[in-house]
Amino acid sequence: MRIAVVEDETVIREGMANILQKIDPEYKVIGTAADGEAGYELIKRTKPDLVIMDIRMPKMDGLTMLGKLREEQIPCRAVVLTAYSEFDYAKQAIDHGVENYLLKPIKIPELKQVLQKTADEIRRVESQEKVLSMDNIFLGCLNGQLEVDTELNRMTKERYGFTVEEPVEMFAVWLGESYDQQADRAAETLEHLAQNAVGYRTFLQKNENAAMVLLILYRLEEGKTFYQRYQKNAVPVLERVLEKPVIYVWGRAERLADVAWAVEEMRKNREWNLYFPPGTLISPEKISRWNMIPLKYPVELEEQALQAMLKKDGETLGHCYEEITGLLRAGAYAPKQIKETLLRFGRNLANKQWKRKEESELQIQNILGNLAEAVTWEKIGSEMETFLQIICGEQGKTEETSVSQMVQKAKELIWKYYSEGITLEETARKLFVSEEYLSTQFKKETGSSFTETVRRCKIEKVKQLLLDTPLKLNQIAELAGYSDPKYMSKVFKEEVGMLPSEFRKSVH
Repeated sequence: MRIAVVEDETVIREGMANILQKIDPEYKVIGTAADGEAGYELIKRTKPDLVIMDIRMPKMDGLTMLGKLREEQIPCRAVVLTAYSEFDYAKQAIDHGVENYLLKPIKIPELKQVLQKTADEIRRVESQEKVLSMDNIFLGCLNGQLEVDTELNRMTKERYGFTVEEPVEMFAVWLGESYDQQADRAAETLEHLAQNAVGYRTFLQKNENAAMVLLILYRLEEGKTFYQRYQKNAVPVLERVLEKPVIYVWGRAERLADVAWAVEEMRKNREWNLYFPPGTLISPEKISRWNMIPLKYPVELEEQALQAMLKKDGETLGHCYEEITGLLRAGAYAPKQIKETLLRFGRNLANKQWKRKEESELQIQNILGNLAEAVTWEKIGSEMETFLQIICGEQGKTEETSVSQMVQKAKELIWKYYSEGITLEETARKLFVSEEYLSTQFKKETGSSFTETVRRCKIEKVKQLLLDTPLKLNQIAELAGYSDPKYMSKVFKEEVGMLPSEFRKSVH
């Protein structure tokens, strides 16, 4: 606690300065003054946490000094030193916002008690100020961790002019893989656009995990929406300064306290970028006006692609994919329909090509998981290009690089039954060979043990469920063949380098 001593009696002034740090090393005397005028200048310059002051002093008395500081809104707490004959003055000082008073001659226990009470109050207020900062209020709402009550609303209304029960609108700029390169540019542009805001205030947050910059509009003019203003004015400016692909999403929450749920809905709505033209500000209202058109799966194109894959004809395989994407982009199809068609196409081709190396199997599972989460055509194109290269390129491998039929069958059994806890013993029995022989050959031909392969399969299943579903960890553990979610998380971190919850956040 930073303390200034303003006292005309030299003995008391110097004695107070010496004794304070002996009482508590945290008490730091930042200056002393012998009269009210010097005290006023000292306090104005150093802004102490506490002033220990006399009332009767030359040039300017203590109460006048304090009143002048209050008029100029210079904050400081004050403790008055007074003699019995000046008690009426002490009462006046308390009426003027003084923390406490001490009667002369000063008693050390009383001084300690007053100082401790003042220090506790300073810490309490500082803690409250920190909790009630604008950043903490909005971040608490965004994290869903703010405890809403009448007192909180009273304080935020008094300090900032709004409560967390009031509605907000949101404008999000999703930058995807270019977040690191473009986040600052997007934030600066939004801050510039918001400078002339009329009818609302703004709070801006850069969210690295979600790869987006979020602008929250609060203190909204009653009955108004600012969607059209941002579609007309903000999006065109951002389109000029940002590199593609970029997705713009609009949202609304009836209470600032519910903004976390609203942002999650906005995150889900990003995928409608596959339907709307570039530069569209996607909103729930726009999505609700979508008219569903049935999508017939292109069986003939899939059959052509299958024949091309078997013949190792990469060019025809690529043409088939281009026709499918052209069909999907030309029609008014929902993102879910688009991705389900691409996933069916990919899975059917992958299932027909059973001779693949284990690393290719894992790659394909990752690609299909990424497709399920894709929100831009650029991402879909990149993943599908890699996928087609894998399934076409692997067909050209020679017999030496292929595993034996026994090991291949063992791998197929693993992929089919890993969630049921398949063992080496069960697999060997199904293949009519000994455990030792299967274990040796499996390790020799694949480079991994039977147990390691089962473990990888389970982890890939966990990844897929984390990407494709909102299931909780205990549900995912059960589907992937783990009896204990905590053990699953431990194994996942060993394999992937992060916990399942961290993995889900990193890709979402």
